[in-house]
Amino acid sequence: MAKVTAEDREKHAAVSGGRFPVTNKAQASSALKLRGHTKSKAERRAVIRAAAKFLPEAASRALEEDKAKGLL
Repeated sequence: MAKVTAEDREKHAAVSGGRFPVTNKAQASSALKLRGHTKSKAERRAVIRAAAKFLPEAASRALEEDKAKGLL
């Protein structure tokens, strides 16, 4: 489980409103798992890109999976 601080939300959020902060592998993994809770395709892409910094292989799989399902 990824611990998220207010500072993480403020400085490292992948999308607006402090949502999906990614500063380490645990948070990147959580963000990829929860990417379905985004509000748009652009936000989903932003979450995947942010997670790619820490988990490039998992982000690549997530991107391909979302493209195949027509979510991106």
